[in-house]
Amino acid sequence: MMKLFSFVMSSLFILLSFVSSCQQAEDVMYQKYGEDFDNKGGIYEGVGNVVVHIPENSLPEDIEKVTITIFALDTPPLTNASMPVTNTFSISPAAIEFQRDLTVVIPYDEEEFPNLLSELDIKPYFSLDRQTFELIPPDRYELDVENNIVKILTKYLGNFHLGFPKELVSQENLESEGIAEMVLIPQGVFDFGAPEGTRTEVPEDEEGLKESEGFNKVFLSSYYIDKYEVTNQQYQLCQEAGVCTEPHSITSVLYNNYYYNPIYAGFPVIWVTWNQASTFCQWAGKRLPTEAEWEKAARGENFRKYPWGDESPSDNIEATVANHSALFGDVTNAAWGDDGVSPYGVYNMAGNVAEWTATWHNIDTYYKKHTDGGVIENPRGPADSPTMEKVIKGGSWVSLENEVTTYHRDKAFPNYRYYNLGFRCVLPVDN
Repeated sequence: MMKLFSFVMSSLFILLSFVSSCQQAEDVMYQKYGEDFDNKGGIYEGVGNVVVHIPENSLPEDIEKVTITIFALDTPPLTNASMPVTNTFSISPAAIEFQRDLTVVIPYDEEEFPNLLSELDIKPYFSLDRQTFELIPPDRYELDVENNIVKILTKYLGNFHLGFPKELVSQENLESEGIAEMVLIPQGVFDFGAPEGTRTEVPEDEEGLKESEGFNKVFLSSYYIDKYEVTNQQYQLCQEAGVCTEPHSITSVLYNNYYYNPIYAGFPVIWVTWNQASTFCQWAGKRLPTEAEWEKAARGENFRKYPWGDESPSDNIEATVANHSALFGDVTNAAWGDDGVSPYGVYNMAGNVAEWTATWHNIDTYYKKHTDGGVIENPRGPADSPTMEKVIKGGSWVSLENEVTTYHRDKAFPNYRYYNLGFRCVLPVDN
């Protein structure tokens, strides 16, 4: 295991240098000024009381001194390997191999632990790109429970955090604690928009574009999106924190006490406005998805009519891909619909509850073909809307088959709320 870890570190340290050099200022939550060290070694204490011990004669032969700096970075609620309980601490320089082991000491606070596990199983994780974390081999770290610190031996600096192994955190616990599992949507180009000839929302007796001119190629940087729609109990945590306000109604169509009844804790929150949804996402350290981000998460890089493919959903009670056409008479659990997930494994992007996006509604910016045929990079959408309405995507449990496609759009004023409208959040990788 140790040899494998060393091989991974040495084979990818060039990439680490590139990522470190491209790190954007907005990634940094806070930092301390760096400190220079030569081959005499020394001790550097950075933010979060993280300490780096540099032994004597540890610098490579061609380097006379290094500047150690620790950045504290925002960390997704769930990485690919763990649920973090500390910030991600990015320690530089990250592009060199030291001749002797450095010791990185990271403290933790047990009072900050979510009540998810019956026993302490905190472990250190390392990443080169802040996307793919790996567990540091057991012989390369020491857990000091008496002093609440983890000591890590490493010849490479980079991104470190402490956390729980992801597989130990069950979905039931995630829902009860309000921690949303997120899915990584990798960077790349995809087909954005509606198929050529698709009818727009412009009525026949009004001026405006009546049919889609076809797809546009859009490049999106990597981002995380909530695997499930935000649930009642997750939203209640924000309300209990004094940040979010109660939904307009605590009922659903079938259930009088839908919002507060623990039976429906894992069901999507409804009756929330765009402003309430945006407030929750900000409180959670995230934001609402743009229409392009929502659409790529729903269809993948190549066009799909529905998240699962091009086959129409069943219109009977045995449906297993989408809660639509009032088949069940109300919303279903946010984790329902294993057969209808998107190419990235995101649930209920067709039906159940329609979902707010961050994008202002505008006909031309969605249905018009980009004039030069080039790739549009990270579109934020129009600056405003002719009608001052926000885009809603995905359709809901009352929507018909043609209203749960990946390109169907609806719109509403930001203060609108209804029994079939909810949301999910995103978190850019370079947040």
